[in-house]
Amino acid sequence: MPRAESKTASKTAGTPACAAIDEPALYRQVFHSASEAMLIVDDAGRIRIANARCEAVFGYPVDDLVGRSIEELIPQRFRESHAQHRARYRSAPRARPMGTNIALTARHRDGHEFAVETSLNPLRVDGAVWTCASVRNVDDLRRAQDLIVRAQQANAVADFGRLALATRDFAAIQQQACALIIEHLRVDFALCGRVALAGGRIDIAARLGLGADESIEALREHLGQLVAEDAGRLLDRPMLLEQPMLFGSGDAADPSTAIVCAIPGEEGQCLGLLLAGSRASRSFSRDDGNFVQALANTVGAALQREGAEARLFQSQRLEALGQLTGGVAHDFNNLLTVVSGNLQMLEDRIADDALGARLAKAALRATSRGADLTRKLLAFSRRQTLQPRAIDVAQLLDSIVDVLRRTLGAKIDVRLDLEDALPPAKADPGMLDTALLNLAVNARDAMPDGGRLTLSASRVSAPAHPATRDEPLVAGDYVRIVVADTGSGMSPEVLARAFEPFFTTKESGKGSGLGLSLVYGFAKQSGGHIDVHSTPGAGTSIALYLPADDGSAGPRVHRAGSADYEGGAETILVVEDDEEVRSVAVGFLGKLGYRVLPAAGAAQALAWVDSGERIDLLFTDVVMRGDIDGPALAAEATRRRPGLRVVFTSGHAPESIELLERRVGAELLAKPYRIDQLARLLRRALDAPAPRPIPSPGG
Repeated sequence: MPRAESKTASKTAGTPACAAIDEPALYRQVFHSASEAMLIVDDAGRIRIANARCEAVFGYPVDDLVGRSIEELIPQRFRESHAQHRARYRSAPRARPMGTNIALTARHRDGHEFAVETSLNPLRVDGAVWTCASVRNVDDLRRAQDLIVRAQQANAVADFGRLALATRDFAAIQQQACALIIEHLRVDFALCGRVALAGGRIDIAARLGLGADESIEALREHLGQLVAEDAGRLLDRPMLLEQPMLFGSGDAADPSTAIVCAIPGEEGQCLGLLLAGSRASRSFSRDDGNFVQALANTVGAALQREGAEARLFQSQRLEALGQLTGGVAHDFNNLLTVVSGNLQMLEDRIADDALGARLAKAALRATSRGADLTRKLLAFSRRQTLQPRAIDVAQLLDSIVDVLRRTLGAKIDVRLDLEDALPPAKADPGMLDTALLNLAVNARDAMPDGGRLTLSASRVSAPAHPATRDEPLVAGDYVRIVVADTGSGMSPEVLARAFEPFFTTKESGKGSGLGLSLVYGFAKQSGGHIDVHSTPGAGTSIALYLPADDGSAGPRVHRAGSADYEGGAETILVVEDDEEVRSVAVGFLGKLGYRVLPAAGAAQALAWVDSGERIDLLFTDVVMRGDIDGPALAAEATRRRPGLRVVFTSGHAPESIELLERRVGAELLAKPYRIDQLARLLRRALDAPAPRPIPSPGG
């Protein structure tokens, strides 16, 4: 330090001249008596000079500090980054304060850490850049400030939670989260991104502080890669990003910094990211990370609520559609029974009229298609009559794959993947066969230029394996059958409506829109579940969950068989409240040779039972007007007439399903039915050993 001498003479007579000042001694005195710790550090990071205050701040005697590396006064976890900061500072030295807006941490000799604020000033010494650092212990001040900040952040999180509960505007929730980050962390920008349904890329849903002229494609790509590679680590704790030029206008020598938190979903899913970013290097405290994570958790809860409400709405909509279609199907089946029955009786009368016979057969084929349509509607509404029994899934899939390989053509590679030791599934084998063929046909249509169709089966257990569509699987063992294709896939909008009856994306005349509806209803009515994953351009995977068989046997339900049948001479009591349907049944039975006692309801039927007339079998509808339905009538009739055989008929009716589930041992004939079906079922019932009385519905 140069020495300056004062040679100014007194301009006033009698005034003594000022004494010369020893400036180096004065500067040393100022340096060593400063109220803040002052350190002079050379370009290698070694402490060259330390003032007396350093001992009080850092705990080292002054002489012991000289010669030490400055990094020894910093916690171990920050030393590497501090050395990098020193290198960048040497390349662009300037006077700068540090620690006023960000947390800096120093280490005492005894090991405890404390908050500091630092001012840096460059010194030129023999051509090298040294640094004078002024350090102030602000631990008590910072602790008080931190308490205030944490209280403010806690209040902000609470207010944000109330906002998220009060609004359904998810865009507003995302925007408010970004606004709170900028306000409380004083960062340059914030953004909220959602993981896209397709491809796992990040869609920036809300952002603040990023100008329109700034490209965020690099950031979007970086965040998408981050989710793909580190989603698990992100869900555990906030992550610090530090990279030159990552966020637009940054200095490669002073990299931009961001703290990123995952937006959590159910079952460890990462639904998106919440980010607080600075265009310049800065440090974030653990409390900063906790604040951003608390906001991210609230955004995640809002997202989960949004998804749950959408699933609930979809479930309620499908249930309402099911009730509507089920009711329509029931009435339509009664109409088809009348049309089909009269046409069958008409056939015999016009057997010699070729044109009339041809027209009658065409009309009967139309009623068969109508019956098939109602069957699909009933399947969707979960009101069809099923015949569940143990199914060897491996054998069934093997036979289906064999058929598909022969029929789908050489352009489609059909593969089978079966887990060893599969348990049998409990379901209706005919309906399962139909459901799988429907899925295979849909997969074929999604691959017009060819592709791969894979059928696989495995055993899963719930709740260890949660389902992901409407609701979780009920606890138990399931056989999961997956039909996967490499076709065109479905957009989220199409996927949301895929199970609606009559909804189709196929051209007119190429699809009824009932295929997936049938599969959905069959899975639900069988006590199972259906789950769909689809990506546009990448294919669709549909998983069908069916209960594993527990060894129980299902009831027998009659279906179409061969054309050979025979009648009889026994007396049949026919109970049907629809006059036209009753006329068809009476006509069929008369043609088969049976003696018929018709009844329009339960009261007339019981009058016949009490009349003393011979009655060999009760043939009754399940659902009837009045207080007594078919099952109640059967229970009372068999109580009064032990040994009376019973055959039920139904257009669908949930009561018919309940009847079978009670395992009453009665036969059930689905409407509309053909005369040969009725004949075979009656003969089987009449020729069987005398049954036990049918229990009443309440017992």
